[in-house]
Amino acid sequence: MKRILFVTTQYRVGERIYPIIPKLGAIADLDILKLYQMDPATEWDGDVDLRLEFDKKYGKYFDNTYACQHAADIKIDYTKYDLIITDDNRQYNGLTHIYTNRSCILLACCHGVTDHGYENHGVGKSFDGCFVFGEKEVTQEYHLPSGIPANDKLSEYKDIDKEHILVIVNYLGNAGTISTGASGIKKPSTEGLIAFDSWGHHGSHHTVFKLFDKEVFDAMDLLELQKQYNKPIVIKMKARPTTNIKSDVDYLASILPEGLDYNVLFDVENDNKLIAQSEVVISAPSTLALKSLQLQIPTALLFGTGQTGLFHDYNGLVPLGKENIKTVLNQKPDVAFINKTITGGIKFNSTDYFINYIMQCMEQYNG
Repeated sequence: MKRILFVTTQYRVGERIYPIIPKLGAIADLDILKLYQMDPATEWDGDVDLRLEFDKKYGKYFDNTYACQHAADIKIDYTKYDLIITDDNRQYNGLTHIYTNRSCILLACCHGVTDHGYENHGVGKSFDGCFVFGEKEVTQEYHLPSGIPANDKLSEYKDIDKEHILVIVNYLGNAGTISTGASGIKKPSTEGLIAFDSWGHHGSHHTVFKLFDKEVFDAMDLLELQKQYNKPIVIKMKARPTTNIKSDVDYLASILPEGLDYNVLFDVENDNKLIAQSEVVISAPSTLALKSLQLQIPTALLFGTGQTGLFHDYNGLVPLGKENIKTVLNQKPDVAFINKTITGGIKFNSTDYFINYIMQCMEQYNG
């Protein structure tokens, strides 16, 4: 059989493609290289070490396991592989070292929703081909629109009972000044929505993220939403190397309104179920928010709190304001947006697209 090296660097990036592993194991022998956060020697950032869940689910599919912080720190003969797949398309953690020393085609996966153009910058440096979420992102022949395999499992929760109102945070107000690292962010469309009266305050000339501070949480009108739906609020945080869980929980307690019934989550083993149980979602523009759109859950994205990326034409991307958010939460996401943004997003069959592209590449370049 052919042999594939699967390279994983960061759980929240790699988890989108982990479900392809069993099908990969059916067409090739597999080895795995764990870098950066996925290196077991690295301290976990959050409150539940999801690497253990990864090993439990997928460890049995790999013949050989390698682990280190940076690919240059370990000696591996990359020429023995017929294909290499990396979970990230950035030139980080030694992915350029792997590319330089391989003799086969290397396919990378998109980092997520960004304005950085990683899907182009790394070609010929850290990858030969790059998986992107949908046709909307395809501008080069090396772009492979394949959706998000992990989201296929959403189909199992389409009829699940709704249990909460979900808020997905990027950076809290106690994080300091956080640069977006990008420029030229597009102003979202106002078609069918309210006018952008406050655009001067949240405009595209800003190069720092709008933080989830008291102003942002007040604009969500969470007490009113809790009263309307008679459900608690779940606040989903993103665990990072700089995360201080106690500090974040204390900060939220200091800015959220009295009487609010809420829970704070960091690491979640089943984010598909978490999303599916949501009555409505308020979020920073993020890859996680694509799940609620696929399930047709009303989803308001707050402009400036995350990188706009492929949400630039989503009519639920709005500037801060109670009426703006309320307008979005009273309507279901546009199916046409999902069709052009996530390949396999409506039928929940992105995994099939991934595997088909992988098989084509192996046949074309290895015979």
